Amino acid sequence: MTLTRVPMFVCVAAALLLFAALSPAIAGAAGRTYTVVQCDPLNRSHADAVLEDASPYAARSFCGDPGNDHAMKVISTGRAQHGSFGRIRWQTGSPDLEIVAVDLKAKLRRDNGHAARLWMADERLNEVARIAAGGSDATAYRHYGWDAAGHGSRQFVASLACQRAAGCRQSDTAKTWLREVRLRVADYADPSFTTLDGTLLGGSWLRGSRDLRAQANDAGSGVKGLTASVNGRRLATQDGGCDVIPGTTHAARFQACGAEIFSTYTPNTADEPFKDGANAIAVCATDFAGNRTCDEHRVRVDNTPPRISFALSQDADDPELIRAAVSDPTSGVKSGQILYRPLGQTSWRHLDTRLHGGAMRARVDSAGNPPGTYEFMAQARDVAGNIAQTTRRADGRPMVLAFPLKTRARLTAHLAPGGAWRLTVGYGHRSKVAGRLRDASGRPLVGQRVTVIEDFGAGALIDRRVRIVRTDRDGLWGERLPAGPSRTVSATYEGTTRYLPDRAGAGRLRVTTRATLHLSRSRVREGRQVAFRGRVAHLAARIPAGGKLIELQVKDGSQWHTVRQAFYTAPDGRYRMRYRFARFYTSNVSYRFRVKVLRELGWPYKAPVSSRARRLVVKAR
Repeated sequence: MTLTRVPMFVCVAAALLLFAALSPAIAGAAGRTYTVVQCDPLNRSHADAVLEDASPYAARSFCGDPGNDHAMKVISTGRAQHGSFGRIRWQTGSPDLEIVAVDLKAKLRRDNGHAARLWMADERLNEVARIAAGGSDATAYRHYGWDAAGHGSRQFVASLACQRAAGCRQSDTAKTWLREVRLRVADYADPSFTTLDGTLLGGSWLRGSRDLRAQANDAGSGVKGLTASVNGRRLATQDGGCDVIPGTTHAARFQACGAEIFSTYTPNTADEPFKDGANAIAVCATDFAGNRTCDEHRVRVDNTPPRISFALSQDADDPELIRAAVSDPTSGVKSGQILYRPLGQTSWRHLDTRLHGGAMRARVDSAGNPPGTYEFMAQARDVAGNIAQTTRRADGRPMVLAFPLKTRARLTAHLAPGGAWRLTVGYGHRSKVAGRLRDASGRPLVGQRVTVIEDFGAGALIDRRVRIVRTDRDGLWGERLPAGPSRTVSATYEGTTRYLPDRAGAGRLRVTTRATLHLSRSRVREGRQVAFRGRVAHLAARIPAGGKLIELQVKDGSQWHTVRQAFYTAPDGRYRMRYRFARFYTSNVSYRFRVKVLRELGWPYKAPVSSRARRLVVKAR
């Protein structure tokens, strides 16, 4: 493959091929023809011939053997059954190629039911045209020809087949011999350009050096060559590397040239023939049959960087908003970036920057950085890739700010009533959290959102409850806390574009456990049973796996003692325990019983706690 002035060609070809998706390709009228020559003095090979045989037929090529007339032969080698055959065929191999004319020399002879014939077939080997059939007499090589006079066929076939229903005896005279085969082929598909890639294709405006990768292909006769031009100036030609018979314009096979051409180059848009502004680029691909496809596009070049400067001052209500004006008179601004760093340091930090309406905007978290002086830099890139940057405001002053930029806010919170850090309330009771929000000077902040957060411990059905309240005209806020397990209560203020966020802990709300105790009877004879039953309440909490640990206790004097041993409730918090009293009482005895809920890991209520005591009288006999 020979390439003249490869760099320029590849550049142009890549550019034009890439833009095929944006600009329609201009193709010539497909259907041009070319000649394929095989088993001929000009070309002794037979690259596209398919030889098919099975005993009792033999299909052999002797194109290079003068002792066999430089011919391809199908002969009989034994007794054949009806329908058996041997044949030599040429198939175009592409739906875009058709054989429209045939020219050859052949010896055709039938004998003993063996029929020799030349015929055209479709892709399924259905006969669409008969060229010639052999007679019973011996002949010399005769000239045969066929012209489609319209659409051609996909295959040309030379065959020797048994057509006698009773079968065919072997014959030494039956034959289908052929040589000097010339096939006129029509190519009904124009070449095409595949997708190109590279930075030259990356935008509507270009600058500097750009890399290109260009590819053209053809599924029919193959790509013969590519030519390219910029602004009407021919730049380069690339040869497709075709299999042409020396001294002729004929092809040695159906796909005369390679199916594709691939080239790379890195042109500089600042060099001729490129120029600033619009540039006309065209690249053309031609297949071996002469079908031609051209792709045209216009590209633009820009080598002028954008103009950029920071705003003259900060917005008092939004001091963390960093603004910079940016413009580009040619290709337009494509992207922008604002960066910052502590004054005197070398590494810049990027900010999330948005570009809209000729301005860049970014927000800096001045409270999230150590207090101090910080400098800013703005960068902008235009569509062509030119870059500009600045560290100054529009009046030339350095863009330097002192952190933090926002005003401080003070949030307070406490539990009510009482305001103590730890507040204990009974089971099922509600409580309240309240507080105030002011700025650094003590001025109340009105209508601000305060987030109330309740964090529950292990065993609660939810981990956290979050609600939003707003401050009143005095900066005060409050929220009722619903009944439920113990929890830690806090409040947060997210801040605004002007005020810094703040957080305040209200305290720990402890909720006592509640348990009930019921006796199956209040008086019992000695030796009889009493059933103790009840329930451990667990609003918004889960009973531990295996039940909640409790004790049944009896009062003896001033002390409470455990009856038997501690035991677990059912999974729903209910319990039932039977106890039989002994037979040793000499007089009636009054007892007081209670249930004690024990402290346990994973129980979200305050414990230990006891139920209300119940009185039981044991009667002596």
